Amino acid sequence: MKNRVITRWVWLVGAMVCFAAPARALSAAEYNAAGVEYYRAGRWQEAIANFERAYELAPDNAIVRRNLCNAHQAAANDLAKVADFAAAAKHLEIAISVAPENPSPLMQLGLYYLRLDMVEDAIFRLEETIELAPDNLDAHELLGDAYYKDNDLASARVQWQWVLEMQPHRPNLREKIEKALREEAVEENFRRSDSRHFTLSFPPGTPSRSLSEVLAHLERAYLETGQKFGRVFPPSPIQVIVYNSEGFIDATQLGEHVGGLYDGKIRIPLVDMEGNVLDDHELKRRLYHEYTHVVVRFLAADNVPWWLNEGLAETFSRDFSRQRTTVLEQAYQNGILFSLADLEGSQLRRLDVAALRLAYCQSHATVHFLYSRHGSRALRAMMSSLAEGVESEQALKANYRYSYETLENEVIRSFGRLGR
Repeated sequence: MKNRVITRWVWLVGAMVCFAAPARALSAAEYNAAGVEYYRAGRWQEAIANFERAYELAPDNAIVRRNLCNAHQAAANDLAKVADFAAAAKHLEIAISVAPENPSPLMQLGLYYLRLDMVEDAIFRLEETIELAPDNLDAHELLGDAYYKDNDLASARVQWQWVLEMQPHRPNLREKIEKALREEAVEENFRRSDSRHFTLSFPPGTPSRSLSEVLAHLERAYLETGQKFGRVFPPSPIQVIVYNSEGFIDATQLGEHVGGLYDGKIRIPLVDMEGNVLDDHELKRRLYHEYTHVVVRFLAADNVPWWLNEGLAETFSRDFSRQRTTVLEQAYQNGILFSLADLEGSQLRRLDVAALRLAYCQSHATVHFLYSRHGSRALRAMMSSLAEGVESEQALKANYRYSYETLENEVIRSFGRLGR
């Protein structure tokens, strides 16, 4: 639902109803008629300009207001297709001011604010949508998504369950509810602590020193990782949850070999199965790794291949060691390296532990090679291409001049240099 662009506009009206002064009515009608023609041609800016002139002359006319609102929504929709959600949101704020009784731009804006991780703004706009359109299932599901991102699990479930009652076969909704229930069972008595950019949830009894270390590392990651991406800083607060190992497994349904997860919230097991707290070096590494995923999703949503997403997280959280080079050299000699095409989709639940370790190592080598050779500018350009929906290998070719095959060969040739 969050990634689906809303495109259902109210039909455009080409006629005008009566105005008090004939000359003024003619002028407003002409602007409106010109706006309609531009709208039908998909020329949104010209349509907006003409509808605005009609609106200035006839601000109380419902047809003019609806046409101007629709034109701003259409312009916003086109901007969203190229991932310019901030500019799209500006159009929708104007649309709402022109036609505040129309729930459509409110829901569209709530969707884009969610995409921008502006969760509080999304909640505000989606609650307004439901006030105007209480039976709108899409708005209720989106509001549940927003509550979930705000870590208000109970409120999220209320929204999703109501939608499910109305539409029992709605895709993916049962999975959302089941996930929230698992997390509620684990996190029921968790407490909270905040820093400038993060909200941290933790179980009772967590050492306060550990909590301070978590927030300090995250604030450093916010600055340092943001700089590596070329000054990219997602909106705050960013939700972070720390668990003991058992709680992490119960909440995420992942094995003990997984050291952390970002699924819209950063999740870290702070204490292992034997009750040992992570040492500071490993804690920092895991937090930097997961925070990198925050930035990646902020830049390009879910259109990022797994190898790039995990390779970036590894590159920005640890050095590429000689030991990792040795692992890759042995895998190459044994003919078991992955192709990048095989590493596009998530590998967490697909590979066994040994194969997953190799996949992470190979992704790390690939992105380390790209970043060390080409820097942050090419990285940002590729992320922009991915955000616009370009296929992974095409984005690689456009911004790095490598196909998957040529990049794989270049990385293999560089093995001897990577670990130095």
